[in-house]
Amino acid sequence: MSEPKSVSTVTVHDAVLEYLEVLERRVMRSQLSPATLHAYRRDLIDFTTLLGPDTVLDSIEADQLEVALTAIARAPDRRYTKGLKIAEDGSTPPGRGQHLLARWFAAVRGLFRWATDKGYVQVDPTTRVAAPRTPRRAAGSRLGLRVDEALVLRASPSRRAQEPLRADQKLSVRDEAILRLLVESGPRVSELCGANRSDIRLHEETRTPVLHVRGKGGKTRDLPLSPATFRTIERYLAEERPPPPQPTSLDRAERIRVEDAASALFVSVRGKRLCPRDLQRMVERYTKGYLGRRATPHALRHTALTVLARAGVDIATVAQIAGHSSLATTSVYMDESMSAAAEAIDSSPLAAD
Repeated sequence: MSEPKSVSTVTVHDAVLEYLEVLERRVMRSQLSPATLHAYRRDLIDFTTLLGPDTVLDSIEADQLEVALTAIARAPDRRYTKGLKIAEDGSTPPGRGQHLLARWFAAVRGLFRWATDKGYVQVDPTTRVAAPRTPRRAAGSRLGLRVDEALVLRASPSRRAQEPLRADQKLSVRDEAILRLLVESGPRVSELCGANRSDIRLHEETRTPVLHVRGKGGKTRDLPLSPATFRTIERYLAEERPPPPQPTSLDRAERIRVEDAASALFVSVRGKRLCPRDLQRMVERYTKGYLGRRATPHALRHTALTVLARAGVDIATVAQIAGHSSLATTSVYMDESMSAAAEAIDSSPLAAD
């Protein structure tokens, strides 16, 4: 019989650093998205702070993880540094939501599973902790905008351009291009923020304009652009796109930031690449101002894919546009009504008299 692995007295700090290196290699192999790595790094930093960086990893018990989970649940939501988190009913619930708790626990559980395989811990304490449950979405909560609302939203930047605006608000053509993309083909926020000017091109086969985007897991795809959207992007690049900021020093990190800003497709009024939070705020501003309610970029993505699916576009084509690796993911956008099922049966050649 083989000898049991000897347990190392590795500290929380050292174990987390080593595990993050493992996750970074997974990102390089396209087994993990950079966004997930970024989130897990923050979660594991919180874990290190709560349990103590010099604590021996193998000494951590399940009840300590329960206490840490409670502390995380009560911690301020980091997404709202300048305001309060607002629930659907208008209330301001304290602490972090169930989805963030579940992700924090997933990051910690991954650490302990890896540490168990390495021989850093004898027994994985996360197996004796009940994982946080994520609330099920209420019926209709995934629904996006109606078609008429999407059309109003798409036209809102041109209406806003006629209003008195501050200097930092005069990027209406950029905003129209972004909103058109979101309601037309539904790219993810990270895909739009990561797009470069060189990603706009004519497709080799169709000779029609496309936007090359980088999706989850390092996967790439080409999003077809309608003529109107392509013209809007060209007008933004030619007439409105702010120049990149000038470097104030010879610091290498700053030069990299300036070069990145120069290559970015969508930038802020200061010429810096838009970050996801910038884009989310922009969408919320337009939906609240012109639709009378808030909507997220993901709601616009849902709108685009639902409209395509219910317009009769083949589900495999919708999955290709959405960047889904599984048709099961795309199926949530299909019409589940019995009327659609009845029409499908009536149209079948095998159902004829």
